[in-house]
Amino acid sequence: MRNMLRLSVLSAAATITIPLAVAAPATASAPPANVPKGAVQVKVTKIVAGDLVEVVPTRGATFRVRLLSIATPKRGQCFSNPAFARTKALLPIGKIAYLLRDRTPKDSAGNRLAYVWGGTGVFVNQNLVRGGWARVVNHAPNVKYRDLLRSEQAKAQRAKLGVWSVQCAPKPQVDPRFRTCKDANAKGYGPYRRGVDPEYAWYQDRDGDGIVCEPR
Repeated sequence: MRNMLRLSVLSAAATITIPLAVAAPATASAPPANVPKGAVQVKVTKIVAGDLVEVVPTRGATFRVRLLSIATPKRGQCFSNPAFARTKALLPIGKIAYLLRDRTPKDSAGNRLAYVWGGTGVFVNQNLVRGGWARVVNHAPNVKYRDLLRSEQAKAQRAKLGVWSVQCAPKPQVDPRFRTCKDANAKGYGPYRRGVDPEYAWYQDRDGDGIVCEPR
């Protein structure tokens, strides 16, 4: 009888101590070496746009963060989907990220303004600009990484990446097409130059001077 009572007491103690161990608060993990001092750890909860994310801090309510000094294409614009996908890959939902403020805490819409690093230490603002997923914009007086981001943008432009690619280049505006140059001139259009104006190919260059539809 005594042995049975002792086993019951030990079993009850075990059921009490196990939940207490599980309920212990988690400690914040140390950031990667290249995350700057002063950056705040958060958890990513949603990617709203290529340059706008939703996060929750270790303690406190969820809020939205606008990535400082950059802008990704808006929905429907050239390269908007790849830019959104890139941000989602750099900042996976449920994973840790790090935020660093500059001088202005919020934008006019109430979003927090910050430079963002992923959990592996990738500087997200820089990565988006370097790959052509985003352009550099002026968020003065927030200029902490302005020169770095402009340098990265120049590299993307030279390589014609993303928003700087031929795919995203503005389409040239063309004039209406007429049956003859005389009709075009009557409506106030022309002249058109070879290698410059796409309308040149529509008309016959009789004198071979590289210009068509010269007003008479």
